[in-house]
Amino acid sequence: MEPRNTTSIELYIDSLGPIRNSQIVLKPFLVFSGESGTGKSYTALLVHYLYKVICYDGILEFFNHLKVSYDELLKQEPSQGAETKEKLLYQFTLSQFEEWCNASALNYLKEMLGNYSLEGKISIKFQGIPSSYTFRYKRETVEMNGEKIYSDVITLNETSSLRLPFRSSEWGKLPFTALFGTYLKTSLHIPQESTFILPPSRGGLVSLSDTGRNAFMTAPGGMYKEFISDFSDLKAAQPKNVDAEKRYSQLSQSLIKGKINIKDNDLYYEQAFGEIPITAGAASVKELAPFVLMLQKGLIGDYSVMFEEPETNLHPELQIRVADTLVYLLQQGCRFQITTHSDYFLRRINDLIRLDILKNKLTTEAYQELCYAHHYLPELTLDKRLIGAYYFKRTSETEVHIIHQEAGNGIPFDTFQSVLHNQLKDSSYIYDKMCESDETVD
Repeated sequence: MEPRNTTSIELYIDSLGPIRNSQIVLKPFLVFSGESGTGKSYTALLVHYLYKVICYDGILEFFNHLKVSYDELLKQEPSQGAETKEKLLYQFTLSQFEEWCNASALNYLKEMLGNYSLEGKISIKFQGIPSSYTFRYKRETVEMNGEKIYSDVITLNETSSLRLPFRSSEWGKLPFTALFGTYLKTSLHIPQESTFILPPSRGGLVSLSDTGRNAFMTAPGGMYKEFISDFSDLKAAQPKNVDAEKRYSQLSQSLIKGKINIKDNDLYYEQAFGEIPITAGAASVKELAPFVLMLQKGLIGDYSVMFEEPETNLHPELQIRVADTLVYLLQQGCRFQITTHSDYFLRRINDLIRLDILKNKLTTEAYQELCYAHHYLPELTLDKRLIGAYYFKRTSETEVHIIHQEAGNGIPFDTFQSVLHNQLKDSSYIYDKMCESDETVD
């Protein structure tokens, strides 16, 4: 459940590719829908980068940008005097951090898309957190067993502190990144430790040989290079929590009716009747393999996941199971950014939103009867407060506007419905004509 708080991250897009004058507010579950070529992936990548900054090594890059070093600043401190008195060590403002995020996010997008001439104007705002940040230093003395132990104590905004061995050296930017990074994650209620990107058409990359993977890793930057790197780290990662590994492995089993094994860095698909190389597996298994591995290892909660078109190469029934799995994971505190063209996927998400509403309106007995009668799990519902739904609407041949969709009664997907209505209307007309023709022949 998303905590009730006044902090948020807002992304304003003045111009980016075809997108104009639009706004995104980050939520644990972001769903981007709309026609192809309207900028959904651009926007998902920007959000993905913001999570990289907060969860990953972006904070270090920010302090590299500031060219600040704890060791150098400490050398300026007098060696004698009132050691216990706090002293100003370093200050910066939220505006500086936001300006850096704006520039670095756009540069990241250029690299991921391989389009270094891409122009854009974006503005990232961190709402509800302090406008300035002050690091202070003091020397602390503690007596233990008759011996005085000295420490360096660094404090951020008088709320969080870090204790280091007295006058130790070569800390670089670590004290600043550790304190500010933890402060951001805590203030914004983001527990994830890293990010994972699942780009479109990832299935073909899953079964690459070591030679093929190395070719990607030596090529210029791009989202597929990041995916190969993420996937390589995932394959090497060890499960951290036995309970999570067991619980989430059951979910992965339900998705692919088997499991993914790793042997000599190659993937194999194991089912009840035997094991085959992933190259011989179905397209759906290849597409889901990275997601399944996260589940099998119990590591899904460590990542904020950008999941492009989770419905790709999946039977409608499997699309529904993926939607159910994502909602269950959201209940456990996971975060996803989804792009989709699937009405099956969105219909299921809407069902689970509406079930959450009904759960609070009906009696427990009536609600459970409804669920059992229509084959829903009573506990599997989606709180609308977790969702940020956005429709990318083409307003002209060259411009797109991102429309926020209220998910109170489910995510609207008018474009899917209009296509379906027109198709059914045309199909019915053709069928009627065929029947008329048959009658004429008779």
